[in-house]
Amino acid sequence: MSLRIICTSLLSWLLLGVYRGVILDPQTTLQGVLASIPMGLAASYYDLILVASLTAATLILLFAAKASRLAFAAIVFLFYLVVVVSLAWGFANINLVKMLGEPFTFQWLVYGDFLQNADAKNAMGDALNMRGAATLGGSIVLVLVLGSAAGRWGHRLSSAGHRAFLIALVLCVGAALAATGYHVRAEALPAPKVDNPLVYFVQSAWFSSTPVMLAIGAGADDPDVASVGERPPETSSFQAPTPNPIKNVLIFMMESVPSKYIETFGGKYPITPNIKSYAADSIRFDNIYAHAPSTHYSIFSLLTSMYNDISFYGMTSRYPYLPLDSISNTLSKHDFRTGFFWSADSRFQRVDEFLLNKGLDVIQDYRGQKCATPTFKLSTEQWKNMDYNSDLCTAQSIIDWMNKDSEQPFFGIMFTAMTHYPYISDSPMFSKMTPSAKDRGPMHYVDDEKFNAYLNALKVGDTALGEILESLKQSGKLDSTLVVILGDHGEAFGEHGEYIHASAIYDENVHIPLIMINKRLFHDEVAHPVGGIIDVAPTIFDVLGLPLPKQWQGRSLFSEQRPNKTFFFNPWAGSLLGYREDDRKVIFNATTGKVEEYDLRTDPGERANLFNDGSSDRTALLQPIAGWVQSQKRRMANLVAENETDAGHCTAMSLEIDAAGTDYQGPPHFDVLVDGKRLAEIAVQGKGSKASTSEERVAELNDAAMDARPFRIDLSGAPNPKSIEIRYINDQWAGDGSPGDRNLFIKSIKVNGQLVPNGKLHVDEQSHGYTDDSGTAMYTNGSLWVSGPFIEGCM
Repeated sequence: MSLRIICTSLLSWLLLGVYRGVILDPQTTLQGVLASIPMGLAASYYDLILVASLTAATLILLFAAKASRLAFAAIVFLFYLVVVVSLAWGFANINLVKMLGEPFTFQWLVYGDFLQNADAKNAMGDALNMRGAATLGGSIVLVLVLGSAAGRWGHRLSSAGHRAFLIALVLCVGAALAATGYHVRAEALPAPKVDNPLVYFVQSAWFSSTPVMLAIGAGADDPDVASVGERPPETSSFQAPTPNPIKNVLIFMMESVPSKYIETFGGKYPITPNIKSYAADSIRFDNIYAHAPSTHYSIFSLLTSMYNDISFYGMTSRYPYLPLDSISNTLSKHDFRTGFFWSADSRFQRVDEFLLNKGLDVIQDYRGQKCATPTFKLSTEQWKNMDYNSDLCTAQSIIDWMNKDSEQPFFGIMFTAMTHYPYISDSPMFSKMTPSAKDRGPMHYVDDEKFNAYLNALKVGDTALGEILESLKQSGKLDSTLVVILGDHGEAFGEHGEYIHASAIYDENVHIPLIMINKRLFHDEVAHPVGGIIDVAPTIFDVLGLPLPKQWQGRSLFSEQRPNKTFFFNPWAGSLLGYREDDRKVIFNATTGKVEEYDLRTDPGERANLFNDGSSDRTALLQPIAGWVQSQKRRMANLVAENETDAGHCTAMSLEIDAAGTDYQGPPHFDVLVDGKRLAEIAVQGKGSKASTSEERVAELNDAAMDARPFRIDLSGAPNPKSIEIRYINDQWAGDGSPGDRNLFIKSIKVNGQLVPNGKLHVDEQSHGYTDDSGTAMYTNGSLWVSGPFIEGCM
């Protein structure tokens, strides 16, 4: 039995080494996995320590229990149980390290229950899917069978051979311990990628004080993050002139821009001259924070004035269709035109789907822009939806949109992208910096190549803003527009040994600029309230004189009752939670139990940690975090539960089709068929057609699309449709070279008021049509198919 134990242990270590190789060098092919085995074995020092310790302990216990067959059998059973658990955990650890940034810990287990989110369950579920379970099961069986066979073979050896075999095994293990230990130390391999996951979990449970923090009691609802409907009315220090000059709102959100690089916030590089030129007409808020160093988390908080669910998975990716009172759909009800323009790909983390039911008339990302400079291609098979255009192209897109209607007020958002890593310093996007600038191309600000590229990219973003503001000035709309400038989060360049943005929650990661520009309202002012992105929409509504939706958690930055506090978190670099209150900033690492406390007035660089385990009141410092986390957990769980239990949630009651067309010897007609049943025939009042070439037909239909009008169809007779067909039925054409062509344009389709994404639209070849961000064009008779499910979560 001893030889079987030793051989099984040795094979278990070899298999753990294979897993370790995939963690250090992720592979998707068998050839790649085989190539990574030497690297994995060399780094499996801590796995070998566990296996060697388990083997030694088992052999000692077996020797002590040899007189009792029951005890002997129990020890053997426990050995094999620990082997199976270790191998299963080691296999799951491949995906856990990838998803969580570390092996699974007791803190993640506690959070799975404490926060009532699915992080722990989803991480484990993703790590042990059906295919993975089959692979794991097969490899464990192989280890047990081969270990048993090797043990039986060893027993057949002579006494001398048996002794030599044991000595050889012991020497091999000793040499492996020495070699792997040296390799791990010499290469300084990161602990989360080389620590044995079973030992890592036990250590996190025994030696971390995190559970003490999580056991801190908190009230049913934290008043600091209560919604508008849960707190008493508040008064504002802001007094707008009468009549209020603000008719329009423009939000300019900058990708990965902390406040420290904006000149009016003390930035030392001359890269934001346009922002600086409007300082006299602005108010600057100097203590504003992103609530997480991640784009889609910030988009969620900006539009909904709510904190995200405090989890590894953002709200846009998990619950994109959750009905929420956004700033855009609320302003849409007040007759504002609304638009969202992004230099990047809105499919990232399902942001495109999240935006669909937020009251936005126009949603345009880089795919819908006409851009003279090439798109920067960053996407790969592994990392999708990472391409983006020049911010100057996006600026022109929103300028065109703002100028289309001179009467109706607008609410527009432009979101830059060029300051996202890797900052594209060698791109032709830098061929234009400012209309009158002498510098053409990247400037030299610092020797660090990446940092210099970032600063140049930020200057392009400032140039884009300058072009938008100049256009507003030329159109006479600047004085009636509230311009809001902010960063979505920060960007680190080694201040605390970390780079990019999602690595920590120090000020370089989350402290952002917030500027509001309007010469009739602000005059080179600086305001000091501590706030966050959730407070931006309420502040805009305060300026507009509009009431806040009851669901919102944010407060106006002019509120006279607001607490001088805001919260932030980072679930990717361990589990970081924090807040700023007045000048004090607290960061808690829920993975390690480490607490950091800084006085930002005297230590803005966060260098001197004031927390002392012996003298600081740990509970008092962490109480606000406990209250926020527990309150937010309940709030988000309730929102999701209410949506899921809505009796009418899965019943499609109405269909709305926005359509237009060109008229030649009569207007275009289309039938609406639901599951093959014809529900309506609709005639679209088209614009007269005089086109005689294909280019003229396209331009003519695009022009007609501007006057698309809605047609509503009652779906009560087919409340749970599986497919919808829009069938163009009466195409008419004057002939090649002759003027006149009847064509159909479908601008948008809504079910129960919810916009159907383009991914569910399929135009057949017969129609010679196509679908893009503006809608679907159909040039001959044919069908546009709309595939279900039409309501998120319903089949």
